Amino acid sequence: MLLLDRATELLLENRLREAEFMFKQVLKQNPKNGKALFGLGRICMRLEQYDNAIYYLKRACEHLPKMLDPLYALADAFIAVGSPVDAKTVLEYALSVAKHNAQIHYHLGQFYLDHGFIDNATQVFEKGLECPPSGVSVFMIFELMQLQPPAEIPALIQRLESLDGKYEHPKFQIISYHALATGYQALGENEKAFEFYEKANALQLEQCEFRTVDMLPFFNRLLSTFDRTFFEKPTDKVQSTFTPVFIVGLPRTGSTLLEQILTQHSQVGSIGESIVVSDKIVPYLEMRTERKFPECSLDVSTSMLDYCRNVYVDEIKKNRVQEEVVLNKLPANFQNIGLIYKIFPQARFIHLTRDFMANAWSVYSNHFAEDEPYFCSLTEYQQYASIEEQVMSHFKPFMKRNIYSISYEKLIEEPERNIQKLLNFLFLKYEPECMEFYKSRGKVETLSKVQVRQPLHTRSLSRWKTFEKQIESVLSEK
Repeated sequence: MLLLDRATELLLENRLREAEFMFKQVLKQNPKNGKALFGLGRICMRLEQYDNAIYYLKRACEHLPKMLDPLYALADAFIAVGSPVDAKTVLEYALSVAKHNAQIHYHLGQFYLDHGFIDNATQVFEKGLECPPSGVSVFMIFELMQLQPPAEIPALIQRLESLDGKYEHPKFQIISYHALATGYQALGENEKAFEFYEKANALQLEQCEFRTVDMLPFFNRLLSTFDRTFFEKPTDKVQSTFTPVFIVGLPRTGSTLLEQILTQHSQVGSIGESIVVSDKIVPYLEMRTERKFPECSLDVSTSMLDYCRNVYVDEIKKNRVQEEVVLNKLPANFQNIGLIYKIFPQARFIHLTRDFMANAWSVYSNHFAEDEPYFCSLTEYQQYASIEEQVMSHFKPFMKRNIYSISYEKLIEEPERNIQKLLNFLFLKYEPECMEFYKSRGKVETLSKVQVRQPLHTRSLSRWKTFEKQIESVLSEK
């Protein structure tokens, strides 16, 4: 038992190799120890060894039949290897053995949402609210506020108010405020809605450990590093079997929608909002050059660049993407454009833009899990948007052939025409299937997971105008 406890401690400390050794020592003594099997499965998940994770997690589930966490992990592993049907089977089995557990209702409901089964998600969340209340009940009410018709909203508000004060962590209060704001907006009570949006965002801003202005020194270094001299240097001649494409810009400008449209093309795949550049490539270059990013981009050798390309290729293989054009839709990659260009001179960048007021309101009225100031303050977001505009204006003159700009408004108003032009930029022929993106059941984890399951409409273009006076008032106070 002491060995198992120590292995678990090491896993929590992210000392994975030591933890793996100890879990295997436990299994030598007892090959059916479910907790050791679960521990090894979790290690494999962190190391992105998903096939091995499935092996250990299946065995863990057999020997821990009353525990839900191994089932959740097994479902995640199946999703990681592109087997959502198996993940669905696992989660539905978990629900069958824990019908009175709100947590499994939430997990299964999120799975249904991610894969476009909106009605199933609604039903599961409704059933979940019949379970003994817990913190996750607040999250299910929040989801239902966005899924249910207005007639059902008052009952959800009443249920949410009955939970008020029961859960002390700020995240529950933030979600509760967002849920109330969403509900009152659906009922047309816009003054009340804005009041709760303000409460939600003010509380989340209190959780943030920095402010947007603190990022200015970094972005100043970014612009001075990737200057004319940088772009005048010859680039490597890269022989690649795929074309890397990066959708960049501000959040809530339509990157998920564009990804869904483009991936219906027979030659386009996606690795989603991959952070491989910032989380794997940048740390490697910082370690090798002993310089921080972005300055580390100046001292890279051919062998380092080859290593970086292989890291990116491994990410594509991990996501089982085999198409000729590979999308990465992480908007924040706008700050990595210079480095990406150094690694992949043939890379294509699609810069999405949107009317500022509409964009700012879309960010402010949605809940982002990350405690970052520009997600929960209109004035902070205005600063962030100004930075992004400055960065993109800096790069575009140097990379005229690599960057294609398109506005969310044009994409919505003339989708077919603009997709044809965009595919031409990617050296691809138009395929009409692109316009049937809303029929896809591919996984979508972003805040737009429900919207992209619907045909295109223009309602989102003017939704912000309901709150125009309040938005202008807040921005004028800065």
